[in-house]
Amino acid sequence: LLSTRYSVYMTPGNYNTTLGVVRAVREGLRPYHQIFLCEMGARHVGDIAEICDLVHPSMGIVTSVGPQHLETFGSLANVLSTKLELAQAVRDRGPVFLNYDSKPLFNYVPHQQVISYGENGQHYRITDLSVSEEGSRFTVTDPQGAHQTFTTRLLGRANVQNLCGAIAVCAELGIPMEQLVPAVRRL
Repeated sequence: LLSTRYSVYMTPGNYNTTLGVVRAVREGLRPYHQIFLCEMGARHVGDIAEICDLVHPSMGIVTSVGPQHLETFGSLANVLSTKLELAQAVRDRGPVFLNYDSKPLFNYVPHQQVISYGENGQHYRITDLSVSEEGSRFTVTDPQGAHQTFTTRLLGRANVQNLCGAIAVCAELGIPMEQLVPAVRRL
């Protein structure tokens, strides 16, 4: 979606570990790229902070906090604190986007600028979500009350939540929601 306006390089495939990010930067990031979109994966507390030390993010997005990798994290509280390592890294540089449909994120007390999204989002809210054999249809309302309806072949609430987060990031970077309609439809 960001590519509708910017030259974007994103970490390929599953290059979401410290070594993967280093490899992605060395092999693919070029001076003409305006945005480096870096997926950050974690299996242990401190993994995301380590990647943040490399890339110095100016904004971040946390899509959910769930029971993934509990065998290495030990608790949901450790998953949350690890995901919020990204929020800590961007604290003085920019906003963190949080999916308020993920209960641990909804309950997070921020110490920085937060832009929330999802059906429970306070800034970018999903409404009128419907799913059929053709895909998903939903409306996003922005902080000023403007709304835009989107369709995608992707199915399911989690995909729509992720799309809403991406739409929020794009809107905050100056891409009007109406310009994102064709890009969302092509996904």
